[in-house]
Amino acid sequence: MQITLDILQLIDLMAFTTAIILACIFLFKSSKTNVYLGMFLLSLGLEVFQVFCAAINEYNSFSFDVPSLFSLPSLVFLVFYVQQNIYSFVPKKSWILLILGLFLTILIPSIIGESDALFLRIIDYLFNISIILYIFKMLFSHQKNVINYYSELELKTLSWIKTILYIYLGFYLLWITEDIVSLFDQELPEVFALISTIATCILIYWIGYKGMVQPEIFNQTLYKEETIPEELEDNNDHDEEIIFDKKEELEFEKVKEKIINEKLYTNPDLNLRTLAINLSIKEKELSRIINTKTNFYQLINSLRVTEFKRLIQSPKAKQLSLLGLANEAGFSSKSTFYNAFKKLEGITPKQYENNLVK
Repeated sequence: MQITLDILQLIDLMAFTTAIILACIFLFKSSKTNVYLGMFLLSLGLEVFQVFCAAINEYNSFSFDVPSLFSLPSLVFLVFYVQQNIYSFVPKKSWILLILGLFLTILIPSIIGESDALFLRIIDYLFNISIILYIFKMLFSHQKNVINYYSELELKTLSWIKTILYIYLGFYLLWITEDIVSLFDQELPEVFALISTIATCILIYWIGYKGMVQPEIFNQTLYKEETIPEELEDNNDHDEEIIFDKKEELEFEKVKEKIINEKLYTNPDLNLRTLAINLSIKEKELSRIINTKTNFYQLINSLRVTEFKRLIQSPKAKQLSLLGLANEAGFSSKSTFYNAFKKLEGITPKQYENNLVK
C-alpha cells in the first residue's frame, strides 16, 4: 500500500512526533508541574494527528479513521499547568473544566456525528476562547501578586504562557476567517492551512523549550491577601485615621531600617518568606506592613539601587564591572537591575557612571 504525502502532511507528521516525544519527557522524566504541560502537548499532538489522518484520507484511495477518543480539550491542561505553577496545586473546581471539555469534544460529536460540522466548530471556538480568557485573567492576577513576594521576577511571571494564548487567538481568528472565506473561495483556505500547519509545528518546539527552562515558581502556596472590606464612610473617625496612618508608617520604617542595617536586600534569593524569617515576623503581617507604602519588589530593588550607587563610588568600582557591582548589591538578573535602575533614576547605569566621571 503506497501512501502519498505532500509538504503539509510531512510537517504535520513531524509536529505530531515531536509533540509525543516531548509529552513523554514531561510526563515521565520531569517535575510534577510539567506533567500538565506534557498532557497539553499530548493532546495538541493528537489534534495534529487527526488533521494528518484527514489529509491522508483525502489524498489516498483508502480510509484511515481516528477514534473520537483521540480528541482532548488541550487548553484545559494549560489551565492546570498555570494553576500548578501559581498555587502548587490544581483546585478541585477546575476539574469541572476537564469534564465539560471532554463532553464537548467527545460526547457531543459522537451523538450528533459530523452532520452539523458548523455547530461543532462554533462550540469549539466558544469553549476554547473562554478558556483562553480565563487563563489571561489568572496570569494578570498572578503578576499583581508576585511583586509582593519576590524581588526577582525573571521566569516567575509566566509571561511566555501569554505568547501561547496570543498564538491560539491568532489560530482561532485564522480558522474563523477560513470558514468564512471557504464559502466564497475554495482555493484560498489552502493558504490558511499552510500558515496554521507551520505555526503549529513551531509552537510545539517552542513550548518544549520553554517548558524545560521554566522552573517551579513556588515550592509552597503563594500567600494571597485577604479581601479588605470597604470602609464605612459614616463611621470613620478622622483622628483615629491619623493615628492609624502614623502607626503604619512607624511599622514600615522599622522594618525598612532593619532590612538596611542588616543588609538583607543583598541576598539575591531574598523573597517575602525568607525576609519574614529573618525579621521574625509572620509572612502575612510583613506583607501587610510593606504594602501600606509600596510592594516587596519595589522596596527591595530600590534599596539595591541605593547600594549600587554607593558601591560605584567606592574602591570596589575599580575592581568590578557594573554588573559585578549590581550582583554585590543583591541583583541576580541583569534585566531586573537595568529595569529597576532606569525606573528609579530615569537613566541607565552606564549613563549614571558617565555622569559621575564628568
